[in-house]
Amino acid sequence: MQLGKKLLILFFVIIFAGLYWNGAVKQLKFVNINMDATDQSVYMRYAQSMYENNYNFIGHRNQMPVYPFIQSLFYRSGMSDNELFLTGKYVNIILSMILLLLIGLILRQSFNWLHGLILFLIFSFTVFIFKAGYFQSELLFYFLNLCFFLLVFKLLKEPSWPLAILTGLVGGLAHLTKASILPGLLIFLIIASIKGGWAVYKYWQSKPEGIQAKQMKLYLLVVPLVGLSFLVTVFPYIQTSKRVFGSYFYNVNSTYFMWYDSWEEAKQDIGAHGYLEGPPDMPPDEIPSMSRYLREHTLNDILQRFNMGGERIIKNMANSYGYFKYFLIYLIVLIITQIFNWAKHRKMPQLDLFNLVFLSAYFGLYFLLYSWYVPIAEGNRLVLAQFMPAMFAISLGLQETLKTSVVKLFERPVPALFVINGVVLLVLLVDIYLILTVRIINTWSGS
Repeated sequence: MQLGKKLLILFFVIIFAGLYWNGAVKQLKFVNINMDATDQSVYMRYAQSMYENNYNFIGHRNQMPVYPFIQSLFYRSGMSDNELFLTGKYVNIILSMILLLLIGLILRQSFNWLHGLILFLIFSFTVFIFKAGYFQSELLFYFLNLCFFLLVFKLLKEPSWPLAILTGLVGGLAHLTKASILPGLLIFLIIASIKGGWAVYKYWQSKPEGIQAKQMKLYLLVVPLVGLSFLVTVFPYIQTSKRVFGSYFYNVNSTYFMWYDSWEEAKQDIGAHGYLEGPPDMPPDEIPSMSRYLREHTLNDILQRFNMGGERIIKNMANSYGYFKYFLIYLIVLIITQIFNWAKHRKMPQLDLFNLVFLSAYFGLYFLLYSWYVPIAEGNRLVLAQFMPAMFAISLGLQETLKTSVVKLFERPVPALFVINGVVLLVLLVDIYLILTVRIINTWSGS
């Protein structure tokens, strides 16, 4: 029986790998044929320069070094651009499959087999397969960002010093892959500090003589350990940034580009002033910055930018690869179950206030930041970083809310979440067929 189960699992793994590889290669061959589209050629130059400069290449602090380093391992002297482009795309497909394997293991530990399988298929066929055949860092960052999110969420509930060190290390790797982790790290550090202070105060008030030293150390050490291990991980990189560009966390996008009203305006205004090698050759009051932006824009301009950006994000997600409907389905089901529970029991499920505040602040802040950045880059690349964390958060809520709920199906009690997942699986299987036969060769997925 055990052997039969293992053979069945192996059969499905082989089928999945074949379908995934075939779809990703179709995207690689028929859609992503222009290396100059988006920033693929920039990543190519970064990887090549790393290899040719014995890994002493500084870069322009736009793209981050981890992904180009991985690609540089497959570069060979004398490779043409076309050879590097093709090799890098295949490397990214293989990397995406390794990342999906790791995500599958995380899902297996977090959810029942059916819900984990559905999330795995959603992540694989509505996100990863579309972005696998590109010379870009996104999929690696999505994975590291998911790991960081799950670690900080667990750390808020169960503080421990090994977990705190691991969280900082993963956060550092994520930052060195794509410079988008700092807002989430900052939110965690603030909320964890407040929660730790509150916990120490509460224990001190209730049991002044019964406070365990170990417990006190955990609450007091978590935040410094996360921050310190993060800084140790990124220090060589940020030290060079400080020496060459004048700021430890210098990044072209957050320093300059985000303070323009459009990408075209940014290229025309700062593009001719040598910003790639250091501070642009411009009068100090004309260098793009928050102060300049506030000086030249009204409050209404700022609110309109957030509003229009948010609308564009939702529109882009709705018209994208297909992932958005599954987010809506599970979110709506979660909301309905919460309303039903309130109507039936007149109480909401017990929630940790600090975890709820963290989730609200985390997703709220990132949505605002992405909305602000839409005039510079409006595709799915940014917002997709939070898709897997959001699906995890919703799924954990559903699993907790529906853990004892059953419905009658053919006169037999069946877990409610099992029924919901069964319906979603039917929709998903049809969706996967359409993706593999039509959408994968008609959808540009690089932006």
